[in-house]
Amino acid sequence: MEIALLAAARSSHTTALLPCEEDSGYAIDINFGGKTFEVVFDTGSSDLWLAEQGFKCVNVNMTSVPAANCAFGPLAPPTFQDGKIPNENFNITYGDGEFLTGFMGYENVEVAGITVDKQEVALVNYAYWEGDNITSGLMGFAYPTLTSAYKGTNPAVDNTNTTDALYTNWVFNAIDQGLISPMFSVAMERGSNGGGGQLALGGLPSISYNKTFTSTPLHIVELIPDANAAKNYSFYTILPEGYVLEGAVESFWGPQEIEVERKTDYYAIVDSGTTLMYLPPHIAEEVNALFDPPSVWIEDEGVYENDCNATPPKFAVRINGTDFYINPQDILITGEEGYDPSTGGCLVGIQPSGDGIPNIYGDTFMKNVVAVFDIGASEMRFAPHEYY
Repeated sequence: MEIALLAAARSSHTTALLPCEEDSGYAIDINFGGKTFEVVFDTGSSDLWLAEQGFKCVNVNMTSVPAANCAFGPLAPPTFQDGKIPNENFNITYGDGEFLTGFMGYENVEVAGITVDKQEVALVNYAYWEGDNITSGLMGFAYPTLTSAYKGTNPAVDNTNTTDALYTNWVFNAIDQGLISPMFSVAMERGSNGGGGQLALGGLPSISYNKTFTSTPLHIVELIPDANAAKNYSFYTILPEGYVLEGAVESFWGPQEIEVERKTDYYAIVDSGTTLMYLPPHIAEEVNALFDPPSVWIEDEGVYENDCNATPPKFAVRINGTDFYINPQDILITGEEGYDPSTGGCLVGIQPSGDGIPNIYGDTFMKNVVAVFDIGASEMRFAPHEYY
């Protein structure tokens, strides 16, 4: 269903999205305990954490390495202004394998002029992280179901398949306290264009774009082994109708036939914290086969790459009757963020899901839409934002 969204919710506070991690992600500025920090903006997780002074940096094998290897920006003081939470620890592992542990406490946190007092947050004292020397942590905007606090002080004994110390994260506290309307929206823009876009709390971005939106409901789907996520909203998960691919012999629809219209069963997470799109393997394979020349699977890297001057096929995601095309700049990622010096090729923006990776609409998709995360209506809305 297409709807003309003529008015935003009652409160709209905006802040810039800042390209980070060599343009592979986006960050925002926050005020944390009276100090400003730049943090990764992530709609695919729920916690707000900063690395603390004196933290221990390790490699993937949990061997100690110099703190500089984790490449954090400015570090936070190792204390909570509003108190540490006793007998509780922070423990998270991200989809790319990075992991962090620490402790929970309370801080006043401000984003885009909105302050939540005594927000539960984490300070990290142990980390395997591949940072950019600018961002100091991460702020998650997904549902509280995905928060990563656990009872006890020893992360080694946490049962990470079920969070036993759930808490309300920043954006949901801001909603519950009536500080913003129950929505936020994201307009990502390519860093190569000189800007990163905008996050709007409680309303719509103030940038110029086509304000005809297509809506689709959010779904409760167990995409990770988590007992809480199996029965509550967790990720921002949608169900697209299909994919449009120029030159493909077959149409990409799921096996489920519905009398009036066919729908896929390819549930996908809308995730600002993931750089690429991860799609069912047969779809990703066909997309990459239709490049000119065809993409090559790099076994050692586990990704598709191509010549940096290759021509991508036309590709779109169909959501509730509307086709959202992906700009070729995002289907083939050239420049520093996409170039692989070991092969001389460039990373393709569409990769196969599986092996623990769900279908994800990351920045490759989000740079081509304005996305409204309407928590109050349990739906998402998208407007085209392919060219700018």
